[in-house]
Amino acid sequence: MSVARNSLSSTRPATRSASPASRRTFLGLAGTLGAVGLSACATSGVPDAGAGGSDGGSDAAAISPENPFGVASGELKTFVFDGGGGVPYLDLTEQLFEEAHPDLDADIVRTEDLSTLQPQFVNGTPPDLFQNSGAGSLDITSLSSNDQLASLEDLMAAPSWDDPEITVEESLNPGVREAGTVDGTLVGLNTVQYAWAIWHDAAFLEEKGWELPTTWDELMSLSATIKADGIYPWAFTGMHANYPDEGIFQPLVAKIGGQEVWKNIDNLEDGAWQQDAVREAAEALLQLRTDELILPGVAQMTHVQSQTAWLNHEAVFIPVGAWLENEMKSAIPEGFRMTAAALPSPDPALADLTPNNPGAGWYVPEAAANKPAAFEFLRVLLSKESSRNYAELSNSVTMVAGAHDDQQLSEPFTTLTEMIDRSNAVEPWQVVKYPTWYPAMVEETRAALLALLLDDLDVDGFLNRCQAAADRTAGDDAIAKQTR
Repeated sequence: MSVARNSLSSTRPATRSASPASRRTFLGLAGTLGAVGLSACATSGVPDAGAGGSDGGSDAAAISPENPFGVASGELKTFVFDGGGGVPYLDLTEQLFEEAHPDLDADIVRTEDLSTLQPQFVNGTPPDLFQNSGAGSLDITSLSSNDQLASLEDLMAAPSWDDPEITVEESLNPGVREAGTVDGTLVGLNTVQYAWAIWHDAAFLEEKGWELPTTWDELMSLSATIKADGIYPWAFTGMHANYPDEGIFQPLVAKIGGQEVWKNIDNLEDGAWQQDAVREAAEALLQLRTDELILPGVAQMTHVQSQTAWLNHEAVFIPVGAWLENEMKSAIPEGFRMTAAALPSPDPALADLTPNNPGAGWYVPEAAANKPAAFEFLRVLLSKESSRNYAELSNSVTMVAGAHDDQQLSEPFTTLTEMIDRSNAVEPWQVVKYPTWYPAMVEETRAALLALLLDDLDVDGFLNRCQAAADRTAGDDAIAKQTR
């Protein structure tokens, strides 16, 4: 496969993001208010962070580095997605929060479907805080465009939980602000380090005498060898198209043409889906289908079913995110060495590049009854104690700087963090934004990707279908446009 850089350039101006929060900003605000109750600010710790309604809201208390939002008493209503594990990491965070504020009750609702929050937003009675992940996750772009999400600048400028000499923002690794900014406003707090990997069983490869490929040509050669041995090289869920998209297609396009290719697509540039790098990546994925390298039946498999088949060595490679080990820990066979690696690259210089970014975003509704308590809960969540507890229970790291230094976790976790470090040494991964900005568009492009991989769509049909979806989005004046 040839490597072609694309010359299409963006002509739209980039959205200006807000300046990073500083401790000086917070201290200046606190000094202006004085260490007194904030009755003039509707119980907020800083100006213009009004608490929405009064029901369940916190009474005002004196501002201090230990209580920067003046939280005193009341209730905090939080919703979080629970995929079946009970979200145990929040137990410690809730405990720390209530120990610091004994007169405030934290009500954490664990739900299997976040779409139940939609009527609450419509009625103007949303919770104080929610984590937007899992089934039924909400359209953050629409909520932000309709001014239904609060800015998190006051939180970022507040003293951190562990060290009041630095702000919350200064306690975090880079990338949190960028990941949570929508149309120039910081509305999301993404607390977990996400990454996509191509996972394999290192012990199985060693047993077979197969060397892990680093280039695309080596991958295709090994795939032919694997198939000749009676095993399928690839498995993935066909029920959730974001897995092959984020795990294979997005990094492959970037490795062929550079990350500017995705920026052009995000910005709805004319003909962006016809860029050479997109075509070459589509041709490469079509070969997986035509050479019959994909495990039969994946179109009807959930993520757990495809991962189980992979654990049983029905396939050698699978694209999944950083959560794989935790999700499948009860099913991992003895001796299985779950190992993360970047997708092999046509361009050796970009071999280690892999999608990684902050995720698991938390949001505070603008109409929250108790914004101060919501901000304070997030401050506790970003403590090193909470972060280390999260890592221990989930085998995933957070975005809190230094929280996981010398923390001993599993071998799969170690291979994942080493993969992320190698990727960041190449260049920072720039998150592909259009799936978040334009939900209808990504639904169509991912359906086209599955048709390319598993059905009968050819490369031209795939590109034309994706371009048509982009053109409809660009031409629809009812859809708010964003750029990066």
